[in-house]
Amino acid sequence: MPFSIRLKVLLGFGLAILAVGIIAFLSIQSTRLFIRTAEWVSRTHLVLETHESMLRHLMEAESAARGYLISGDELLLNSFQQAAAEGISDAEALRSMLADQPGQRARLATIQKRMERKLRTLRDLIEGRGGDANARFSAMGQEGSMLELRSLMAEFELEEERLLGERAGLTHQIGKETMGRILLGSGATAALLLVALALILHDIAARRRAEALLAQERNLLRSLIDAIPDHIFVKDPQGRYVLDNVAHRRFLNLSDPDQLVGRTASDFFPKEIAAIYDADDQSVLSSGNPILNREEPAATAEGKMIWLSTTKVPLRDVTGQRLIGLVCVNSDISERKLAEEKMRVFAAQLERSNGELRDFASVASHDLQEPLRKIQAFADRLRLKCADALEEQGLDYLERIQNAAGRMQTLIQDLLTLSYVTSRAQPFVQVDLGEVLQGVLSDLEVRIEQDAAKIEVGPMATIDADPVQMRQLFQNLLSNALKFHKPGQPPEVTISARVVPAPEQALAPGTGQGEEICQIVVADNGIGFDEQYVEQVFTLFQRLHSREEYEGTGIGLAVCRKIAHRHGGSIVAKSEKGQGATFIIKLPVKQITKS
Repeated sequence: MPFSIRLKVLLGFGLAILAVGIIAFLSIQSTRLFIRTAEWVSRTHLVLETHESMLRHLMEAESAARGYLISGDELLLNSFQQAAAEGISDAEALRSMLADQPGQRARLATIQKRMERKLRTLRDLIEGRGGDANARFSAMGQEGSMLELRSLMAEFELEEERLLGERAGLTHQIGKETMGRILLGSGATAALLLVALALILHDIAARRRAEALLAQERNLLRSLIDAIPDHIFVKDPQGRYVLDNVAHRRFLNLSDPDQLVGRTASDFFPKEIAAIYDADDQSVLSSGNPILNREEPAATAEGKMIWLSTTKVPLRDVTGQRLIGLVCVNSDISERKLAEEKMRVFAAQLERSNGELRDFASVASHDLQEPLRKIQAFADRLRLKCADALEEQGLDYLERIQNAAGRMQTLIQDLLTLSYVTSRAQPFVQVDLGEVLQGVLSDLEVRIEQDAAKIEVGPMATIDADPVQMRQLFQNLLSNALKFHKPGQPPEVTISARVVPAPEQALAPGTGQGEEICQIVVADNGIGFDEQYVEQVFTLFQRLHSREEYEGTGIGLAVCRKIAHRHGGSIVAKSEKGQGATFIIKLPVKQITKS
């Protein structure tokens, strides 16, 4: 995770304080060592001074003793005694100073013995004063010779001066090391502070850029929600409004966002309605489950009743754990509800119209065909019994009556077939198109033989369909292919089917049903038609040829299209005049419903 500015500041200054602490510790250690070595140097100087004082007192004692032996002056005797006492005192002081120097203590012990012997000799000479002076001075020179004592003391002094040099050099080195540590530590601390400062400045710049970007995104978000026509608002867990958009403020008849922030639903709606809204809010906040697209009536600030589609979703913090409010989107669906009401009325009217159409089909199948059958029956009897009595013109009239009655009967039957597509539709079941097609070919067997037609059938598929209507579909297409063949040329018809995956679906808009479709192709080598008539051939009662050329009512292909649409599919035609025609039917393999 990236470090925050606060953490970087704490880390930077913490490292700097640690560096300062390390420097202080090292400085204290160096200072203690420096003080210790300085004390050693000072003590060495004191040892040298005390040693020099001891030598001086010893020489004073010897000089006073000589003077006393020569002159007998009592003052010189006092001087001797004082110098001897101070020399011994200096020796004792040196002994305490050399506690950590065993070599020098040994030399001092030797010097003390020689010095005490020398002083003892001088005291003995002083006490034996009055004899031969030359003999006494000769004894003074022989016993405890000062040359030997000075030699020992010189060695002692040289050793102390050597120690003084070492300790002075060590003190200088410690001072340099201490200065180096302080400078190095100060540099490291300054570097750490500079690095921390650079990181902080970098983070501050990044935060300023982020704040600018956040302000830009906030402005973009505000512009977006204000541009949305739906009512959008956000509430906190206590049900207080936090923000909203222009559409919501317009709904509440507010002009300033500050008029909304911090207020609740009870400030804008009647008590009963506000209680319903609050209950919905608490339900979303307590359960964490959203309310999605719930349709409910509402009243504007002017009292106008409208319909809203309400969606309320819980709003969580960045961790996704704690609920911090909810977001509500209200869409005004008044126009849609009005359209639905109009659609309901239209559907009722359409249902009545369909009922009337079914009644008409019933009438057409019974009442209309009954007088037609009588016309045909009496026309047949008239021809059978009175043909000889009729003139040629009368026979022509009679034939026209029979032909018209036959066309009328065919037209009524075709219209009934068209109405049966919906009025007598069967539920969808698994249909083997190959079996259905074989049944149709069996029904058309005589006509196929008469026309010497060649029918080529490829592999077929099994789909969810109405088996009666599938039979009607193939019946009409094959009948058209046999009927519209070129004169003197036997008809040739090819029928094939294949299952096409979803990406290749090409059904009519809004009619797709499944994930796969069955594409059926019926192609012939007949007379064909001009490309401009590819839609006209599916229109009810539209004919491209006269009745004298080809019989029919112009309803067969219209029935095919209605069957295809009822199955959620489509049918299209491709043709060129004199080049045959191809009909492509696309039907879903699986139906969502079975009706």
